[in-house]
Amino acid sequence: MFEGCPECATDEFRSGLTPDYDYAALAVELGPPGLAEPGRPGIWRYRRLLPVSNPAHELSLGEGGTALVALPRIARELGAEAVWLKDESRNPTWSFKDRNAAVTVAMALEFGARAIAASSSGNHGVAVAAYAARAGLPCLILSYPGLPESTRASIQAFGARLAITTVQGRWIILRQGVHEHGWFPATNYTSIPTNGAYGHEGYKTIAYELYDQLGRIAPDVVAMPTSYGEGLFGVWKGFDELRRLGFLARLPRMVACEPEGGPLGVAFARGDGHAIATVPARKTVARGIGGTTNSYISVAALTASDGQVGQASDEEIIRAQLDLAAEGVLAEPASAAALAGLRSIRRRGELPTGQRIVLVSTSGGLKNVEALMTSLPEPDTVEPDPGLAAQLLGTRSRVATPVPER
Repeated sequence: MFEGCPECATDEFRSGLTPDYDYAALAVELGPPGLAEPGRPGIWRYRRLLPVSNPAHELSLGEGGTALVALPRIARELGAEAVWLKDESRNPTWSFKDRNAAVTVAMALEFGARAIAASSSGNHGVAVAAYAARAGLPCLILSYPGLPESTRASIQAFGARLAITTVQGRWIILRQGVHEHGWFPATNYTSIPTNGAYGHEGYKTIAYELYDQLGRIAPDVVAMPTSYGEGLFGVWKGFDELRRLGFLARLPRMVACEPEGGPLGVAFARGDGHAIATVPARKTVARGIGGTTNSYISVAALTASDGQVGQASDEEIIRAQLDLAAEGVLAEPASAAALAGLRSIRRRGELPTGQRIVLVSTSGGLKNVEALMTSLPEPDTVEPDPGLAAQLLGTRSRVATPVPER
């Protein structure tokens, strides 16, 4: 369950697991009213397609139901019919990881776990700490040097124990805790990422919400920041379930967006459907998606959806972050990689015009401002002189028009 399928595992290949449901029975049960179950909070309105059986374990902090924001200027640039941003910063700990954590920690309760632990570079650790606090479970978050101060403060404020070690060391400790002390792992700890069997079930609800928000149809393209591919796979699985239930006839093309030099671009280019690639570690402003080994589930989602991989440099990611901010949305660098990666596909001439596109912004920009600050100017220091007003905003003075008396 935690280390993937034991039957197909080799030294070069591992695959994560995913729950299967009786879709024929569910299609009858859901019927015309659709997926959502009225009166349930957050993602649990889709409880009939989630793996938790005991309603008492359905932890919620108000996750899900996030905004879908139109980006008309980006649409014109990409030659798209429409571009929307699914703003996952509206979740309780400001990232899409809350959907994962809600289901994962609920399943820990289902299995009677007494403690939960996670290996995280940031957002995942914050989300797990929050939902573990909600569940009353002791929690350990393992990370490595360079953790943003905002992330560190959040994890510790939620009452989790935070331990800093090496990138590989966190997996060693987590594996030992699972095998010898019965910890319930909320994240991956294998060298070829397998993740857990349940976290991506929370990500499915992004697909369900998009289906409802777009008028019960699917977009043409969904672009997601990708590292191990849990989010990418989960969203694809959600759309595929809508097809299997008879709600959709056509699925969107999934686009995985990663930093330049990432492993998924190498693996998917091989085209054998089972490719796992490992690349050298490299620094990136998109810390949360800077993995060195891809997962099989990411390749599976791309293969099944005739998907694509877009890679972007740090400069392109920061440019995308600023361009999204110009539309009124402040995304963190890892989230802005969705736009930056899609732009790289357009430069290759591989993005058709007239598409309906969704960018999934996985987290908000205030989670990690360090990289963004390096590209912003110092604020002006000015004297309190009213004569400077026109200069500061570049406006010309004008005489106010008197308001007519009545």
